[in-house]
Amino acid sequence: MKESQPDLLRLFEDVLNTRSRLRVRVTGRSMSPFLKGGEVLTIRQEPSLSLKKGDLILFRNTFDLPVLHRIIQKRKTNDGTFCFLTKGDALIGFDGEIHEDSVLGKVCRIERPVPSGRTRQSDMDSPFHKGMNYFIAVLGSFRTRIYFFLSGVPAKKA
Repeated sequence: MKESQPDLLRLFEDVLNTRSRLRVRVTGRSMSPFLKGGEVLTIRQEPSLSLKKGDLILFRNTFDLPVLHRIIQKRKTNDGTFCFLTKGDALIGFDGEIHEDSVLGKVCRIERPVPSGRTRQSDMDSPFHKGMNYFIAVLGSFRTRIYFFLSGVPAKKA
């Protein structure tokens, strides 16, 4: 499976670079409890300027694997580009800093299975979800910083 990950990443990039939307099923647990697994995400390419704290982004990590985590912080670099500090909701530590060139897209819709066998759709661009995602990002950052403060280990920011 790991050998196919770079090919999968290239397929994701190809689809998103045509301005098409990508639909993928969540398989990991790093975004729990927000994403439990089994949800179908719709991802679209988005300019880095419009990405905000709380957005869920799909990016290429340092091992050339696709990762979906939440933006915790955004900063503009000296050359005018953007870098993002990201984190999985279920994880304690931050990811390494992600440069805008590694961002593939932003989650714009989530389809969640419900017990009736149907799906419930969430528009991630709605004011409610934007506010909720911002709050989750702030809470996640605070939780990580408190954990590292209490453990005496500095929180890695990248």
